[in-house]
Amino acid sequence: MKNMTLDSLDMLSANILVNLYEKHSASSVAMEMNIPAPKVSRCLQHARMIFNDPLFIRKKHGLEPNEFTRQLYPLVKALVQCGEQLHQLESCHDLAASQMMVLYVSDLLIAELPQRLSGAISEAQLPISYELRTGSVDLLEDLAQGLIDLAIVSESSDKALQDDRLTITPLKQLTHLYLLCSLKHPLLQQEISLANIANYPYLSAFGQLDRQAPDPFQRYCTQQRLSCHLAPVDLGREGLEFNQLYRYLSDDKTVSLLPYSRVYEHSELLPGLHVCCLSGMDTARLYQDQSYPRLYMLSRSGRSAAHLDWLKQEIGQLISQNVH
Repeated sequence: MKNMTLDSLDMLSANILVNLYEKHSASSVAMEMNIPAPKVSRCLQHARMIFNDPLFIRKKHGLEPNEFTRQLYPLVKALVQCGEQLHQLESCHDLAASQMMVLYVSDLLIAELPQRLSGAISEAQLPISYELRTGSVDLLEDLAQGLIDLAIVSESSDKALQDDRLTITPLKQLTHLYLLCSLKHPLLQQEISLANIANYPYLSAFGQLDRQAPDPFQRYCTQQRLSCHLAPVDLGREGLEFNQLYRYLSDDKTVSLLPYSRVYEHSELLPGLHVCCLSGMDTARLYQDQSYPRLYMLSRSGRSAAHLDWLKQEIGQLISQNVH
């Protein structure tokens, strides 16, 4: 009988053992579990010491489990699954004890907002959980009624946001414009100018609260007596989301202008689309007789929920650091 020291078996080593059995490759396991490859090797060596057995045989196609590991696998697999269930139970308990916040923010702003915010909450060790929403039938009313705790919106003016029940905090001004169109769009064979952009169907996607109000490019076209034809779209109550851009702009006809740096910084996630920053001269010309759009943070006046001020400050910092 093997001389085993099971008391020192940790969940990470057990998990790695199961993954090695299933994937036959230490590098694949490292990538799948998002841990360094040397750590996989150390945990495998630790498991070999615990079970007093080599466990795997190295062959051309990878690591092949030996007969003992084939018998061991279903038992360790069950142990790992029990550990995951215990972790889920603990997470549910923590979630029930934490304060739930409802946040409204477009996914056009920051690609990794959920991960970054969750990381900040974890680092601060605060009992906060949150639900992220991107749509609302009446955002101001939902804020005033406490259905949404915090909202980030983009508006050219705070006039549309005025409500005695709400607190309005100005955040970052958006001073760049990004042109989006198909890689095969005929506009790319011409000088990219505001006048030439106006010759094509235009996707209005600034995400203003008043869906009927013209966006800055439409206003500019009206001022300059340029013909601006809106592209037929059905954005619904949710508004435009990042992963929908290709759907509306891949027809070699439609163009769009957006003030959000994410569409430029993560343009590799929009295959088939050309994304570029409009020249500073054209951007200044467009905003010459109107205000640059600005991000605003909205919350209900007098709301005294625990940790809400911390959440406001953290989101403000994330926007300041990640939106350009």
